[in-house]
Amino acid sequence: MRYNVYFKISNHKSMSVSFFIARHLPLKSTRRDSSTGLIIAIAGIALSVTVMLISIAVMSGFRSEIRQKVIGFDSQLSIGLTPDTDPDSPILLSYDDISPLREMLPSNVKYALTGRQPAILKTTDNFSGSVIKGVDRNYDWSFIKSNLVEGTVPDYSADSTEYHIVVSRTLARALSLEPGQKIDTYFLGDGAYRIRRLKIAGIYDTHFSEYDRNMIFGSLLMLQRVADVPDSCATMIEINGLPDDDAIDNAEHTIISTYLDQLYTGKTQRHYTVLNIHKTAALFFNWLALLDTNVKVILTLMSLLTLLTLVSSLFILILRRVNMIGVLKALGASNRQIRSIFIIMSVRILIRGLIIGNIVGLGLLYIQRVTGIIPLNPDAYYLDHVPVEIHWPVILALNVAIIVLSLFMLLLPSAIITTIPPSKAIRYE
Repeated sequence: MRYNVYFKISNHKSMSVSFFIARHLPLKSTRRDSSTGLIIAIAGIALSVTVMLISIAVMSGFRSEIRQKVIGFDSQLSIGLTPDTDPDSPILLSYDDISPLREMLPSNVKYALTGRQPAILKTTDNFSGSVIKGVDRNYDWSFIKSNLVEGTVPDYSADSTEYHIVVSRTLARALSLEPGQKIDTYFLGDGAYRIRRLKIAGIYDTHFSEYDRNMIFGSLLMLQRVADVPDSCATMIEINGLPDDDAIDNAEHTIISTYLDQLYTGKTQRHYTVLNIHKTAALFFNWLALLDTNVKVILTLMSLLTLLTLVSSLFILILRRVNMIGVLKALGASNRQIRSIFIIMSVRILIRGLIIGNIVGLGLLYIQRVTGIIPLNPDAYYLDHVPVEIHWPVILALNVAIIVLSLFMLLLPSAIITTIPPSKAIRYE
């Protein structure tokens, strides 16, 4: 009677009572089969968490690396002129063309004049066709510097570097080129060709074969003089420095709206073309979207595995303590209190699995991030190792989501406790 009264007067503190009992009940059992079942449950949860962490981190790494490479070779946004709108004048741009944009776009946006010119590089016994991307002194070299394997990046603010170029390792191997070596380069145009003797300043290797095979970085001033155009003009203006994909799309809409307004109000007669990296490099972004779909499938399957494993462990706990359920009911405990006890015990199992899974998953990710021990085929994946990018808010959100979903999932199967009569439960063997 004393315990019966205790449960009744403490009903308003049922969670405290349930938590006290659940915290002091051992998860392990003297019965080998049930203990093995709980160990398997913890291992299953840990495995699911590990797989989910690795999937998210690897996908984030792929997205970041591929995006960085594509933008490094092209740009987030590019502005050009529509070729057929003004056939009697050269299709050239200058920094004056972006004057209306400077107040419309964020202040941290970077602008750079660029131009591209097909060329043929010829050695004594070999040759190769490529595209030389001419850049000015405002160009951001951070991407090429991070992938430079030999030599240096030229400083185009100095006149002595006008004929210095940076080539890919793929091209350097094909033509047996080394830093400091000079090579004859042929530029075609107007039914004739012009020859320039260029010097190899550096060699880069991004493992991005689609671009490495063809892209050479050179001086915009050199291309301007080859094409006999003013030093202040180029065929393209590149825009970079936008923080994310949404900002790129918003900036594109802003640029188009600004230029249309300029055209309709008669402030300009030029028809501009705005190129978005999401469209010009759609092949790569679609590939990343496909990988996103695969990760979502993996997360769904691993979440189901976690939930099913947790429900199985709940049934194991209930079957092991049917007698205790009967005793608690006989002492006056409510079904809600008893259900809370077993849900809390299941959460203890979940927390153990989460801790182990996070330790193992983050440990493996850290090792891969530091050592790059797991390689990839660059020809197929554009990277020579599995990329890893860890976002702590995402990891925290994943753990919280698993806990919340698990709590909701445990509510329904724990209702089986309400169907257990005390008289039969006490005599249960």
